[in-house]
Amino acid sequence: MSATNVNNQFSFTRFKFVLKRYVALNQRTWLIGFLCVAGFLLAIAVLPTISNMFSVDRPGFTAVRGITLSLYTLGGLILTSMIFNEVHSSTKAFQFLTLPSTTFEKLSAAWFSGTIVYTFVSIISVVVLSVVIELVKGINTGHWTPFNVFNPFSADVLSTVLGFFFYQSIFLLGAVYFKKNNFIKTLLVIILFVLGTLFFLNIGLLIFGLSQNQDFFVNIQLDAQQWITPLKYIIGIGLTLFFLWLSYLKLKNKQVA
Repeated sequence: MSATNVNNQFSFTRFKFVLKRYVALNQRTWLIGFLCVAGFLLAIAVLPTISNMFSVDRPGFTAVRGITLSLYTLGGLILTSMIFNEVHSSTKAFQFLTLPSTTFEKLSAAWFSGTIVYTFVSIISVVVLSVVIELVKGINTGHWTPFNVFNPFSADVLSTVLGFFFYQSIFLLGAVYFKKNNFIKTLLVIILFVLGTLFFLNIGLLIFGLSQNQDFFVNIQLDAQQWITPLKYIIGIGLTLFFLWLSYLKLKNKQVA
């Protein structure tokens, strides 16, 4: 069955097929990445305890918890940037473009593997890593409390995951749009966009503020505290869907090109 004979109705069977293909093609990269990160974090957390460079109150996993969340986001964005590499390869593109599945199924499988699957595997890995670090700390120091196991349901973790889902949609678009150096180019576009937006926003606020009374900036800051949080999530969800939609259109154009 060729790609042209596939109907436009979403098929969960075809979705699972494409998802398994993404995982199979990237599992080696994922494994190497997870092992390298785990070894790096383990060395940071454990070596000072073993060498007695610090006191027995060494926090163990707490010492690398923040780095772990940062690497989760960075690693996921790098992997997302590479997920459509075969589409931009003259020798491999036909393998992807002729898959018996729709563009929506291919994109949704790529998004699912880069967000849900990646996040699930990452959380399980971090939980295991935190247990290993705490066990080594306890064995070498004799202090087993507190035993800090990674809690994936804490507020900062959930906030990090939601933030990753948003940025992942941008890098997914970059993975489809750019042919080479997808991660660097997407990151550069984000930086330029943010700097440009902040510049024009500040200029606009300054010009408007000068025409108001001196309490303008104080009042707008007080008002912003009330609506900034819900507005942030509303805009984030809207932009995430918008970037996924742009990714779909770009991938569809490649599919029919």
